[in-house]
Amino acid sequence: MTSRTVTIDPVTRIEGHMRVKTRVENGVVVDAHCSADMFRGIEKALEGYDARAAQQVTQRVCGICPYGHAEAASLALENAMGIKPNRNGQILRNLIVGAYQLHDFLLHFYTLCLLDFIDIAAVLHYGGGDADLLRLKAWVAQELDSEKVFPAAPFLPRYKGNYAEDQELNITAIKHYMDAIPVLADLHKMVAIFGAKAPHPTAIEAGGVTTVPTAEKIGYYRTLLQRAERFVHDCYRNDVMAVGHQFKDYFQQGKGYGQLLSYAYFPDPDGKHHAFSSGVTLNGRYAPLDMQGITEEHAYSYYQDAVSGALKPLGGDVTPIGWQEFQKERDKADGKYSWCRAPRYQGQVMEVGPAARIVNTYLSGANPKLNQLADAINQQFGITLSDYPSVMGRHLCRYLSASLIIDMLKEQLEQVEPDKVAFVEAEVPKNAVGVGLTEATRGSLGHWIETDAKGRIRRYTLIVPTTWNMSPRDRAGQPGALEKMLIGTPLKDPEHPMELARIIRSTDPCLACSVH
Repeated sequence: MTSRTVTIDPVTRIEGHMRVKTRVENGVVVDAHCSADMFRGIEKALEGYDARAAQQVTQRVCGICPYGHAEAASLALENAMGIKPNRNGQILRNLIVGAYQLHDFLLHFYTLCLLDFIDIAAVLHYGGGDADLLRLKAWVAQELDSEKVFPAAPFLPRYKGNYAEDQELNITAIKHYMDAIPVLADLHKMVAIFGAKAPHPTAIEAGGVTTVPTAEKIGYYRTLLQRAERFVHDCYRNDVMAVGHQFKDYFQQGKGYGQLLSYAYFPDPDGKHHAFSSGVTLNGRYAPLDMQGITEEHAYSYYQDAVSGALKPLGGDVTPIGWQEFQKERDKADGKYSWCRAPRYQGQVMEVGPAARIVNTYLSGANPKLNQLADAINQQFGITLSDYPSVMGRHLCRYLSASLIIDMLKEQLEQVEPDKVAFVEAEVPKNAVGVGLTEATRGSLGHWIETDAKGRIRRYTLIVPTTWNMSPRDRAGQPGALEKMLIGTPLKDPEHPMELARIIRSTDPCLACSVH
């Protein structure tokens, strides 16, 4: 039996500082540890601030998906206040969040993941007349002929492995990689139209959105949305489908536990129905979400262990271990190994993200349009819902989410009332508790707030998508969701662990969010 350690440190083309260490026996991963190698402490920093500061401060957790923290913080304070936005406020919030999610789906697929599948060297054989591709061809050739240590960055260096062999797919995807850049800029403009700026929109607050919509703003948003819609349907959809057909075996890679959790989000203007459902899927069966089942453990995290072994949100102080103890734990074979904590649902490890929200919404029957789209794709690929929590399944689920979000944005944009206030004022409650649950691009995001007698923050808890997915082991020894996805993966070349990189990036890790 051959045994060796394969480590990726750092994992690139993700947000933040991540290390993955695996043990490989006879060419198969038999154990995995995912480590978040950075500390933030935003929850502690919030204590003593006016409760309304959370919407702005928590956005600084991440520059990629700050809107999710703005929304979750607003929902938590609204829950404590006992208020909801008016129709205009809810619609504008959806328009901001929807544009940001479309931005992040495209950023993830083209900028972060596509280079795991397509062959960038194919551009050297391009013989057409597209000016962008010809400039790229000349630049790549020049870079490869140079004496630079890392020529042609960010496209190179890369692992050796099985990239797409279809020349047409490679060239088309490379072209769309470049075409996506102005679309991403347009989507940030859409966020700023009603959110005031991007990143870190300032207009989302408890009570709605502080921007007053005008006919001019609505018209500009509509124009940019039409451009984004064309790219999603003409390019993004086709590229995801083409890569899926080329790498169909990746519907069976990175499957993990198959236990899925999601929160409801994108409410209609009256707050009566959500485009995506909350719920959990355990052992292939859907069940409503029980919020009381959410806990966090610290057995293998660089935090002092909870006396009870597991803490509910707002359930106690979360204190990092000291420097000397950190050094001891880091060097132990079975010690703590991550600044990421370990969320659990009724003691179970859960995957969150695109596959979870699509599967739970499908099984809930809440969105017939989604079921029709998913059924058509399942038939085309010969897959089932059980294949959605996989490398290629997660990419498909992001496209499904994008398609539904575009339809929702088009519909709700026409319901905006120009020049009408989109904000409801309310006093910050004293000695109150609130919770805000939503879906960020990467998955289920929760904020919990407790205020003191002056309306200031006494305690704040964030449980973030990558915290769920990249958690370390718990006191029962259960590997985290991503760790489980990696275990059982065959590696063709341990010196070039492309299979691991594809699995990791399929979950779109955000390390800054995970440690917050």
